[in-house]
Amino acid sequence: MLRRFSIILISGACLLPTLHVNGQQHIHLAGTMPTVDLGVSLGEGWYLENYSFASILPFEQSRPSFSQVQTMQDYGPGAERGEFRSVRALVFAYTEFDLTRTLSETWSVTGSYTHEWVPMTSALVWTPQRYTRDEHRVWLQAKRMHQGERLLWWSRTRWDQRMIENDPFHWDQDDWSWRPRVRQQFGASWPLGMAFLTASAEVFLEAWDGADLTQGADRFRESWTSLQFSRQFNEGVKWEVGPLLVSWKQLDANGSLGWAHYWYLQTTAFINLTRS
Repeated sequence: MLRRFSIILISGACLLPTLHVNGQQHIHLAGTMPTVDLGVSLGEGWYLENYSFASILPFEQSRPSFSQVQTMQDYGPGAERGEFRSVRALVFAYTEFDLTRTLSETWSVTGSYTHEWVPMTSALVWTPQRYTRDEHRVWLQAKRMHQGERLLWWSRTRWDQRMIENDPFHWDQDDWSWRPRVRQQFGASWPLGMAFLTASAEVFLEAWDGADLTQGADRFRESWTSLQFSRQFNEGVKWEVGPLLVSWKQLDANGSLGWAHYWYLQTTAFINLTRS
């Protein structure tokens, strides 16, 4: 099993105009996301790794509001520079500790503990103080890989158990909420001489009570899509680069308002510690 140490650099910080599609608003942003993935073998068929990243907007910018003013007061930043809900050098941090057991050439299973630090990009309505919300997860994943004559493809299913902090000031009646979800990813990799082209797509479906605010479609709230070009420099080092699109559905009590899309240019270094 490959031991990996990856660094993801996602460049640029820009704000694109709001689009209106089918009566809903779609907002587009981009930023930087340095990432580290470090792993170590624990014996035949066992692999332990730590995967961490931070998503950073390196200078102050404001995100367009959705049409419902009260929703944006509760959810996110305002439309004008200087409003108390404007984004100020947003840093979103994430780390996970994964233990993987390889069952065969085709199947593997992974268990993980994950921690997220999510800064509320502005103050709450009742206080001018910004704050960081914690999220703890444990998840279990099954992955299937198949090596064809010219194509390597895989699918993975992940069951997330998420414990999310509602209010670090403890003004909310319930300090924490339990919100499980299902994640499904498909991917494929094509050899191009000494290089590879890899594509993947993943959808996130909420599985907690009340997740479908007005209809079942509202359980689909997030997706990740990427296209990566990679090259192996030696037995221990591989680099890849390509676009990554992360999309989140924005909701209020009546259902979907539209989508927020984050566009990244992703550059990753994989280092096999046993071969480097």
